[in-house]
Amino acid sequence: MQPVPLSPRLTSKIFVTKKLTFLLLLSSLGWIPSVAAQDELLEREEKALQAAVEKASPSVVQLELVGGLESQEIGPISGLAVSSDGYILTSSTMVRDSLTSILATTPSGKRAAAKIIAHDYSRNLTLLKVNTDESYPILPFVPREEITVGQWAIALGKTFSRNISNQSVGIISASNRIWGKAIQTDAKISPANYGGPLIDIHGRVFGVLTPLTPNPQGGQSDGTEWYDSGIGFAVPLADLEPHLEKLKEGENLHPGRIGVS
Repeated sequence: MQPVPLSPRLTSKIFVTKKLTFLLLLSSLGWIPSVAAQDELLEREEKALQAAVEKASPSVVQLELVGGLESQEIGPISGLAVSSDGYILTSSTMVRDSLTSILATTPSGKRAAAKIIAHDYSRNLTLLKVNTDESYPILPFVPREEITVGQWAIALGKTFSRNISNQSVGIISASNRIWGKAIQTDAKISPANYGGPLIDIHGRVFGVLTPLTPNPQGGQSDGTEWYDSGIGFAVPLADLEPHLEKLKEGENLHPGRIGVS
């Protein structure tokens, strides 16, 4: 006597029941995180992100620019303190030699005058020096070999408030873009955030946010071509650190020169 074939509906029910039983077994053995465990993991990630922002924010500087060709206030942008005595790295997108005034926030929240020291035309960055006796907190940078695709990435800026950092969370989506000069992130970046840091979940600096497009004059692109594109770029601080002393001495860095990439 031939066995009676099961109906498709009954077969489906049996399959689902077996699947649920199997998943419950795995869960009981601890192989599948429970809902509570998943919630706990998300909460821990959230707290880690908050702690990273809290750690990094004091090193993020708000910069107010006045002057340029139109002799008007350009508006605040962001910068990153790279030495305790007031050297600040920022994007060259809006920082022009024709500026009549640059004001930077100090660690106490006050404003102090800053001046342009040098440009890195290869990486679209500018080094400023703030005239203050206050000491800036300095963040460690992520070594190049530790930067990998998929890491949490947090973009910081101080555009809207001198004391509170605006932030955007994403991941590292590429670690070697623009001829090896940049890290790529999918964190939401606006032109007003350029000059701020891209940090990891421990509050260490991946790099300085800036649009990287061919711009031989330096400081003449507003970076809006990348806004809302879904990608942003940061120059790795690990790559720039060996050149900081040259910049501090007032030496501009140009692409194509020996020792400068």
